[in-house]
Amino acid sequence: MNETVATAEPIAATRSQAPVKDFFLSLRPQQWTKNLIIFAALVFAKELGDPHHLLLSVCAFLTFCVLSSAVYLLNDVVDYEKDRFHPIKRQRPIAGGRISRSFAATSGIALYAVALLVAFLINPGFFQIALIYSAITIGYTYYFKNIAILDVMAISMGFVLRAVAGGVVIGVESSFWLLLCTFLLALFLALSKRRHELVLLSEDATKHRTNLAELIR
Repeated sequence: MNETVATAEPIAATRSQAPVKDFFLSLRPQQWTKNLIIFAALVFAKELGDPHHLLLSVCAFLTFCVLSSAVYLLNDVVDYEKDRFHPIKRQRPIAGGRISRSFAATSGIALYAVALLVAFLINPGFFQIALIYSAITIGYTYYFKNIAILDVMAISMGFVLRAVAGGVVIGVESSFWLLLCTFLLALFLALSKRRHELVLLSEDATKHRTNLAELIR
């Protein structure tokens, strides 16, 4: 009897922890490294040794981590059906049905609200950049990703806005060359990713992402 109870307790604990783990995975923490470009302005302006500016940059980085996670949640909700055609994405918690779409959508909206509130408390200029980033990412989720050129352009602008935000939060003007190089590199990576999807999915590519049909022509 005691052995049965002892065995049941770890199983129950594992089940209770699974939704928390799945939700965390849905935030895609592995993608947060994209927000490190926020620190570029701090480094190039030689302000890395300033504790106040470093703190502001860290706060900006964390804010964009929350914003980007909100994007991923809403994106996975909208792309639920399409992701089921993808050999890798169908394993995600939302596409796999381990997290309900209603919970994910509510959580995504809540994360957007929290991140924008924090951005406003940091400073008005940074809040404006965060607001523009939010508008573009929401537009991407519902519209831009369905049109080939707008798809990669929106992704690239997201990186540029991160770089701009890094300068705004510490009161430093971002270099034109930094922004240009950021845009071109992000554009190259976005196009490479779409090319990879075409090769990986083959004839099922357009079922997963409709704009890939424009790249096949």
